[in-house]
Amino acid sequence: MKEPNHSSTPAADVARYYDANTHKFLRFGGSGNTSAIHRAIWAANVNNATEAFEYLNDLIAQALRPVITTKPATTKCLDLGCGVGGTALYLANRLDVSVTGVTISKTQCEIANTLAEQRKLAAKTRFIAADFEALPELGTFDAAYAIESFVHARDGLAFMNMVAKQLEPGARFIMCDDFTQKNASAKAQRSIARFKRGWHLNTVLSTEEVCTLASSAGLRLVEQHDLSAYLRQFPSPLLWALTQLTRIPLPWAYWDNLAGGTALQNCVKKGWTQYQALVWERL
Repeated sequence: MKEPNHSSTPAADVARYYDANTHKFLRFGGSGNTSAIHRAIWAANVNNATEAFEYLNDLIAQALRPVITTKPATTKCLDLGCGVGGTALYLANRLDVSVTGVTISKTQCEIANTLAEQRKLAAKTRFIAADFEALPELGTFDAAYAIESFVHARDGLAFMNMVAKQLEPGARFIMCDDFTQKNASAKAQRSIARFKRGWHLNTVLSTEEVCTLASSAGLRLVEQHDLSAYLRQFPSPLLWALTQLTRIPLPWAYWDNLAGGTALQNCVKKGWTQYQALVWERL
């Protein structure tokens, strides 16, 4: 079974995109000391930017607790698409876990290892530069998570099968990502295509489609959280202006990011995509 929305941005292109943009993401993204390269979630109990960027970290920590409480030893976690290690370091600092982070970007891997040393967490974390669709031998894990990285997978079912292979029975897998409507209109599909093109994505599917792939790989859904309402949007006049401006093709990696992000904001505003967190257990 193959997912219906398959394209083929090469892994090398994705790596170049992140190598070129990562320092800009950290400088201009507003995540500060959280070292997050993921969405800020402005839920009702969130009071500042740090809490907004750490919201997903906390959500993953809560999803891991049923696994941690049943383990007699340190829980082993796999971070698929770890960025510069922000979430991995957060979890390692607060929970009895060790984390292996995988990023396709050598730049991100170098930063993550440096941060681990600086924060004295190198003994509980390791970061490797690799394509998560062609992983080296890592052994098995008690939990895995993927924050805004599944969309880069070139084959959704192969990704889910890879995750299942890396997990012990009863382990948990958490995914935080963007999902489309199941039967998106032609207008919605055009905006989604701009989002995918700008952010160098391959697989943007509906929640139902992703859950079908996960079920085929032996993963059982246990939690689902729709976080779309907690994403902050540009003011409408600014969003309109950026939408028009980013239609101009410019050969800059950060321009790709801006174009894709603007298209995504339009999609979220019109309900064409949702941002969700899903939790599965390995059967």
